[in-house]
Amino acid sequence: MFQMKKVLLVILLMGICICGCRAGTEKDTVAVKDTILKYNQLLSEGYAKMNMTPLREVATDEHALKVYHHMAALGEAKIRMESQLVNIEFLDIQFPQKYSAKVKTKEKWDYTHVNIGTKMPAQTVVQGLLYKLSYELIKKNGKWLVSSVSVLEGNKSSDKNLK
Repeated sequence: MFQMKKVLLVILLMGICICGCRAGTEKDTVAVKDTILKYNQLLSEGYAKMNMTPLREVATDEHALKVYHHMAALGEAKIRMESQLVNIEFLDIQFPQKYSAKVKTKEKWDYTHVNIGTKMPAQTVVQGLLYKLSYELIKKNGKWLVSSVSVLEGNKSSDKNLK
């Protein structure tokens, strides 16, 4: 009986060690949230200023380049996007490995496409666009970086078409 308790205790402790190694610390959780908040701020500023270089502070080079291409495509159409994060809710934060994180958020955004030449709203003004997003982050040189963002769900709550 004593031997059985000892074996169960060892199994329990191994499980705690394995889970403990995979789970991020409170410090990591705060850092990941801060990274996503900074990412959204720099993303919004990048689209407004037509310059995504500062995004590299919180995103991998590969991901920043992907966002740059989208911004450049808007620029070729003579459109600049002005956006504002209205609200963000962190739904789930997981650390599947020591240097990776997966985060699900629910976000509310307002945005406007502005004609670069006339500085007037072009096409659409959207208020209250709701997204469920999935972020993947990696920890590189002690710093969390966004490596990808995927839209899980998107829903327009208010859409005003401008001509």
